[in-house]
Amino acid sequence: MERKRWTWWVSASLVILMFALTGCQNLQGLDVSQAFQNSAAVKSGESRGSLQLELVPGDQTAFTANEKAIFNALKNVKLELTNVAMQDKQHLSVNGALTYSKGTIPFQASLDETQIVLQIEGAKQPIFFDLTDAERGSMPSPLTADMQKQIMDKAESLSPAILKFIIANAPNPSQIAVSSVSEQVYQETLSLQKLHLEIKGSELVGLLKTFLTNIIADDKGLKELIGQLYDVLAPIIKEEMKRSATENEFASPFPDLMMAYLDNKTLAVEFVYTTIQQGLQKVLKDWNQNVESSLSSIRDDQVKAFLSDKTVLKTDLFIDGDKQIRKVNAELSFPIADAKSGISAVKLTFVNETWNVNKPVKAASIAITDDALDLSEAPFYGSAILNYFKKDSQAYSLLRNDLQVAKEDIHLLMSTNDDADEYSFYDASHPFINEDNISMLPVRFLSERLGATVKWDDTAKQIIVKDDLTEKTIVFTLNSKSAQVNGTTVALESAAILKNGSTFVPLRFIAEQMGCKIVFDDQTQSVNLTRQ
Repeated sequence: MERKRWTWWVSASLVILMFALTGCQNLQGLDVSQAFQNSAAVKSGESRGSLQLELVPGDQTAFTANEKAIFNALKNVKLELTNVAMQDKQHLSVNGALTYSKGTIPFQASLDETQIVLQIEGAKQPIFFDLTDAERGSMPSPLTADMQKQIMDKAESLSPAILKFIIANAPNPSQIAVSSVSEQVYQETLSLQKLHLEIKGSELVGLLKTFLTNIIADDKGLKELIGQLYDVLAPIIKEEMKRSATENEFASPFPDLMMAYLDNKTLAVEFVYTTIQQGLQKVLKDWNQNVESSLSSIRDDQVKAFLSDKTVLKTDLFIDGDKQIRKVNAELSFPIADAKSGISAVKLTFVNETWNVNKPVKAASIAITDDALDLSEAPFYGSAILNYFKKDSQAYSLLRNDLQVAKEDIHLLMSTNDDADEYSFYDASHPFINEDNISMLPVRFLSERLGATVKWDDTAKQIIVKDDLTEKTIVFTLNSKSAQVNGTTVALESAAILKNGSTFVPLRFIAEQMGCKIVFDDQTQSVNLTRQ
């Protein structure tokens, strides 16, 4: 319960941190709310910017040499977008680079309808994925594919209405000011209005309360938003309910009640409005008592640090005469409470400028070649990710040496030969000592854990292991005391055997061939395999 409580507070605070960039009032004649709406409604344009992550060092006396190397490599990382061309909301291209202490990795990306294609320097092929796959997710949906598509298509029309309502009720932070300035945007000097604001973590709870209070008071705005949601979603929901009813002869009476609400907009809007109002009023009724109870129960030092004066967001928004946001400079810094982390604070810096707003822009496209990698189907984690990059590339070096994605530390309990016979579940991951006093391990378990591919040749009774990381192809033949390593015959301490449906091979041999360091612990009857 405690974790849920403080997680809710942090989540709510982050929302307010984003939307407290403006309030419901005009500031010195500057209609900030309209500027946000206009920028959200931009149909085409070009921009450039960057997002920089800086880690401020703390006490690193307990760091190992390896941990220091990782910190030094990643203490200042910058994602720079040198050109973003938005032809329309469904066609976009990006040129950019990821820079860190040891080098730069250029990349290009494009969005064409729902397909995103990414070409990273050093990658063996383009990488692509479809946004509709991401929207559907891995969990089955009760909605038909057609209904999901309709909702996605309508989402764009709902966004301005939702944004307008949120901004209209978002509170102003205590430090906010407007001034007239001359700023260069791309290659042009413009006369702009500069909105400067600062928000501290200690303000978030108060801003959240004001935000909820404003929503309760905004009867007209809330009902208008609910009405717009009804206009977009009700026809789709009704269609889906009718389809479900015809397919299910045992349908419950609940859909009939729901359909009555959906057929009457006034009734539906009033029902949703009343439900929201009652919920918010209940939250605010005992606000001070609940907030005090929630905050006093927080034991996580990091949450307390985030809600302190040491967390600061500073933002400058530059707005032109057409009420378009043309430039943004933002900085967020917050402390790290865990002294053992070796990091005292994190600083995020975001800058962006936009030009050619709503003018004709042509987005570049990246072709999906026959060998392009479909991210929804290919493994993209651990050492498997290295297979998609050239070994002499900066991207490979970042992943292998700096992020250490191939690093594995595998701890296995040994079992006796008798144990292995009696308990078949040992064969999944437990090595055993055979009659030759040799530790045997399922070849597929270790190989796939380390990102290698494993194939079985039933005709030749061979199992073939291909490890791109070590550039080795290892072939084991059942009941043979030799193996082939890149075509060369190598003797084995004990023959590969088939046991309970798994092929077991000498543990030391396969582990060392795949670059692992092996440590046996006789006292605990276990073995540790480590690969950097």
